[in-house]
Amino acid sequence: MLLVDTYKQKIEQDDDLKRRIAQSRPHKRLTSRRVFLDLLRKDDILSHGAVTNEFLIKCHLEALGIDNKKKDVHLDSDRRLSLKEALGSMGNDAALACLSDFSPLMFSYFQQLFAQVTNPPIDPFREQIVMSLRCPVGPESNLLDPSADLESRLILEQPVLSLVDMEVIKRTMFKGWHSKTIDITFPVRYGVKGLVPGLDRICCEACAAALDGYQILVLSDRAASKDNVPISSLLAVGAVHQCLIRHRLRMKVIFYEILMSLILTFMKYSIDDTM
Repeated sequence: MLLVDTYKQKIEQDDDLKRRIAQSRPHKRLTSRRVFLDLLRKDDILSHGAVTNEFLIKCHLEALGIDNKKKDVHLDSDRRLSLKEALGSMGNDAALACLSDFSPLMFSYFQQLFAQVTNPPIDPFREQIVMSLRCPVGPESNLLDPSADLESRLILEQPVLSLVDMEVIKRTMFKGWHSKTIDITFPVRYGVKGLVPGLDRICCEACAAALDGYQILVLSDRAASKDNVPISSLLAVGAVHQCLIRHRLRMKVIFYEILMSLILTFMKYSIDDTM
């Protein structure tokens, strides 16, 4: 690396440049304020006891009225245990969602129409030296003025959380943080006309929670039932994101989505012969 400083009219060599950047701020002291999810897990176990993903899945299935005595629930472990690399493709040649005769999910209307090659590849396993899924979350400060507040954030090893980790974050009291769960369903009796008021209600609750000092917002459709229709998570997240930006509150909170459909998507149900 070589830096040509036209303002000072000098050339800075690689070692000198790195040394100057390393000594510009107390990086070691700032990074020591980072909090990792493992610390929150240990604190949560001491406060609430240990729970497993299987236990939480069982609780959610019971909430849906699925009797575990009559149905065996098991994860699709064949692919995880076969040690075979998953197959993929460089594109999607399926029919456009807007031309479908069915009712595709909202996600199907957004797709990449070209093959993009990145350098380095987006592969956190084979290219872990130069690429990582680690992401800091939490209220942010000015990115152009690094400070202790900017570094005092929660570090996640990946953006997708397990059920246990989600519960840990919801219950954490790190730095006095509090979480607010927002229901993203609306009564089925309102029909299609209930969608827009439902989104408005979600946005109002999100802004009110941010103003009340909540740092973590959880968008959940677990209240979905025959009487409540879940709003597409894509619409809910996008609406909340834009609303917080308009009211200059986006940097004060982080938000996650808990979708009951995700629990059912990655599971198989084998019906007992007695049913």
